[in-house]
Amino acid sequence: MRHCYSSLTPNVIHNQAGQVLRGCLDWKPFGRSVSAAQVVDLLLFMAATTASLFDTVRRFFSFSHETARQAIKANLPDRDRLLAGLVNSLHDVLSFSRLDRRRLWLLAIDIHNKPYYGQRTPDVVGGPKKKGTKWSFAYATAVLLHKGRRYTVGLCPLTPQMKLDEIVRILLDQIAEKGLKIRGVALDSGFDSGDVLLLLQERGLAYTVPMRRAGKGSNARNRYFEGRHRLIRWAEWKTDRTRRLVRTRTFLWKRGPRTMLFAFRGWSGDSAKSIHDDAMRMRRLYRKRFGIETSYRQKNQAEATTTSRDPIYRLLLEGVAYLLRQIWVVLTEHIARVRHLKPGEWVSDLTFAILLDWLKNALESDHHESRSIPLDSKCYAQ
Repeated sequence: MRHCYSSLTPNVIHNQAGQVLRGCLDWKPFGRSVSAAQVVDLLLFMAATTASLFDTVRRFFSFSHETARQAIKANLPDRDRLLAGLVNSLHDVLSFSRLDRRRLWLLAIDIHNKPYYGQRTPDVVGGPKKKGTKWSFAYATAVLLHKGRRYTVGLCPLTPQMKLDEIVRILLDQIAEKGLKIRGVALDSGFDSGDVLLLLQERGLAYTVPMRRAGKGSNARNRYFEGRHRLIRWAEWKTDRTRRLVRTRTFLWKRGPRTMLFAFRGWSGDSAKSIHDDAMRMRRLYRKRFGIETSYRQKNQAEATTTSRDPIYRLLLEGVAYLLRQIWVVLTEHIARVRHLKPGEWVSDLTFAILLDWLKNALESDHHESRSIPLDSKCYAQ
């Protein structure tokens, strides 16, 4: 995304967001009722206000809610085409230099669940009960772990049949296709599958993954949680699905009543000192992983409300929210560079909430809300 402006204004934000979203798909008008530009503005309006399609159309557009629904549906491609367009747009926003392209990045991968309360469909994923339901639409994302540059560089909608190693492979392939080089990966404990570790080892990536206990009794897995603080040793087991042997180093971390076991692989030699240095480095990398949780909370500030069962439509709304957050990350990085701020220093002039408010203001100037409600003059005459 090129910066060819001298100041940021609501109109600049609107133009940037519209340009990025238009590049995502080949938007087409819907008959004579809805232009392609109106479809894009409608989606941006929904994201900036986190409102539903019905509420946004009723307040700011002249066509009906049903016409708007059909216009968006007519523009939706299949899932793979939409996903490719969203990922391409996420990377088009990035302002990477040649040095950035040669850099080895650290990456966080995690799964984000959106609670679902309607009738179950083949695309709904089950899990522990949360917010009153055990069903959700789930998405895996990959985010770069760097202060001020926590870009979302991978996105994958999940289905109940997908395996953990398949999810990680899809995200890593998306990143590799864009020419980014990854040095290490931090994953949550949900990815402690042996197949995931084997995939990361095959690709020569450093990794840190918290291991979960296997039940409450004494068994081979749980015995790895025993020992002194900072104990490093090898762990071996066979995967359940492929029966392949997994061998990885583990690092035991004890603080008070809490004990954590990390499976890790570093990028230095095999000497005792380098292994201990790698273990501490991998633990610090895992702590940085919580930056991806922040990205989810920010993304939620720009996600339109819907009760739709259509997974493609939901993916579109999810993608628009990530695109707006990506634009905000790049713009704040640009502001910090212009002002010669230190890495990670907060840019208070343009929070994500301010960016969304400015986008809403720019859209409202183009799509005026009718602020009058007709009443029965006989009943309400003064």
